[in-house]
Amino acid sequence: MGIASVVILPITTYFLIMAVSFFSGLLYNRITSRLCGIKLRLDNNEITEIPVKAFSLIIASIETIWLFIVGLFLAAAIIPFTNIILMLINFTANAIERSIDISGTTLLINTVLGTNGAALALILIIGLPLVTFVYGIVSNGLFAIFYNYIATKFIRMQLDIEVISENLHEIKSLPVVAAAAPLSGAVFGAFGVIMGLITLLSLAVTGNPSVGNIINDITIIALNGLSYFLGYFLIFALIAVIYNFLAPKMGGIRLELE
Repeated sequence: MGIASVVILPITTYFLIMAVSFFSGLLYNRITSRLCGIKLRLDNNEITEIPVKAFSLIIASIETIWLFIVGLFLAAAIIPFTNIILMLINFTANAIERSIDISGTTLLINTVLGTNGAALALILIIGLPLVTFVYGIVSNGLFAIFYNYIATKFIRMQLDIEVISENLHEIKSLPVVAAAAPLSGAVFGAFGVIMGLITLLSLAVTGNPSVGNIINDITIIALNGLSYFLGYFLIFALIAVIYNFLAPKMGGIRLELE
């Protein structure tokens, strides 16, 4: 079982990620056919600017569509269980109702479960995508802002791009450090600092006595920023290494640039 899972899990994960990436690409193409695309500003294969409005709107829209699909599947999976529970309650109530009058209690439970089931379905199908869209607009907007105003002042993300035709370009490789450092250091490092501030605020609200000590406060903020930087640097560097290994064998990502 253990050996089988070691083999099956990576293969399943690979095909799942491939399917998600393929569908996300289709969603991007559909959305940009009706709206403007994400127009990155390039200078010698370096990304100098990410358009905040277009980037946040399009990426948030893709995330929202995904959460809507997930919400549909979750609602479809959960609601039948609610109905099964209602049937079991009714069956049990009918079996013991001859000796004890519990009709009022049964009716109340049925009403609560039925209402909660419908409310849960609405939350999964409508509420979750709406929250995702708002969160996506804010987080992706901050991502672009942090990159434009912080990352580009130190190191810009580089892409090894080759011209295929007039507008069609292919990403041949990703320089590991130049691709990972701007995103992990400036962008997610800034997110880590924000999370450190939120952590301090939550500690202050709960009355934690450690809050107010300047050294402790700075340490919490710095550790959050550093952990985000190191964690995401390793993630993006690993992605770049894998991409550089697979691109020559399978072909790189092709972009239509104007």
